[in-house]
Amino acid sequence: MYVGARTLAEEVAGLVRIPSVNPLHAGPRAEEYGPVGEGAIAARLAARCEAAGAREVVLDEVLPGRPNVYGLFRGRSDRLVVVDVHTDTVTVESMTDPPFDGRIEHGSVWGRGALDTKATLGVLLALLDSWHRAGLRPEHGLLLVGSVGEEAGGLVGATRFRPWAEQRGLRIDRMLVAEPTEFRPVHGLKGLVLVEVTAHGTASHSARPDLGANAVEAMAPVIAAFVAEQERLGALPAATELGNGTVSVTQISGGSGSNVIPERCSVTVGRRIVPGEDPDDVLARLADIARAACPVPCKVTSLLPRTPDGRAGSPAFYQPPDSDFVQYLARAAGTAPAVAPFGANALRYSGLADELVVFGPGSIEDAHQDTERVAVADLVRLAGILTGWLAPG
Repeated sequence: MYVGARTLAEEVAGLVRIPSVNPLHAGPRAEEYGPVGEGAIAARLAARCEAAGAREVVLDEVLPGRPNVYGLFRGRSDRLVVVDVHTDTVTVESMTDPPFDGRIEHGSVWGRGALDTKATLGVLLALLDSWHRAGLRPEHGLLLVGSVGEEAGGLVGATRFRPWAEQRGLRIDRMLVAEPTEFRPVHGLKGLVLVEVTAHGTASHSARPDLGANAVEAMAPVIAAFVAEQERLGALPAATELGNGTVSVTQISGGSGSNVIPERCSVTVGRRIVPGEDPDDVLARLADIARAACPVPCKVTSLLPRTPDGRAGSPAFYQPPDSDFVQYLARAAGTAPAVAPFGANALRYSGLADELVVFGPGSIEDAHQDTERVAVADLVRLAGILTGWLAPG
């Protein structure tokens, strides 16, 4: 059944008009529009699922006022497919457009989240509503997951959904994780270990540096050691299309005054993981590198919550590009399978479904910018792909 471009655009625009900035990205501008977080959009999503004929709707509070939403729709078979769409957005503090106006002009829907990832959520809701009114069901049972906390905070919504699904004994055939991939079915993502390294020196007057131990200076050889580790990683043979692991020092802080020898300095270090690497092993190596290079006592702290199986970070997600679901989406979209360096909820879902793909309209390079939009033509294209996959009847 065809759903018109205007209907699709208005559904997406309505979601954009509901602010859902991740609290870790909040600021004064976001707070002008009301409470931050995913509470309001969760309520809207639950109501839309009920109106579209969901057999069951669950609000699962992950953090106070920030629930995941699970909408389960009957299919014409006992098989189950899942679409996961994160409901949080990044900051709006630097946006040059009104962040939540959801206007439809120049062939696009504009506003924060329009691309990442309310486009997929809006299109799917419009389709489900249309099918329900026509008395149609998807070929297989469909579970729509609106997950919180993807943009910051350690993929907490995905981390919560996995055990919920496992405890209910759900057998998932195919799972689509919505992200802007230019309609390319992404079958591999690098994982992540994130740590803070803190050097502990001794304060003194800067006129007498000999009486102190400079923590900022002590961090210099630590940073150099991580640069050397990146060079080592880059020289390794790549096992998959994801290439090699990488390590980057991304933040630094320290010192309390221009005339005080700093007693403390911290850096944040991100390590992207490829298939075959274990997060705990990677964490241990980062700690060894830091401690060996630092001339003063230092502490290494993991900044990510542990996964449900107790790991210190997110292992990589990878499946072969010749899997049936990857190939189906590639044919339907007229694109080629790909891998991507960014993180997504799929990092929490390896093994949860028989087949797992990251997929959606638009480019990740256009997300998180000072303006955000999604082309209405891409919404129509996505609706056709999802209709072909879910095969209502």
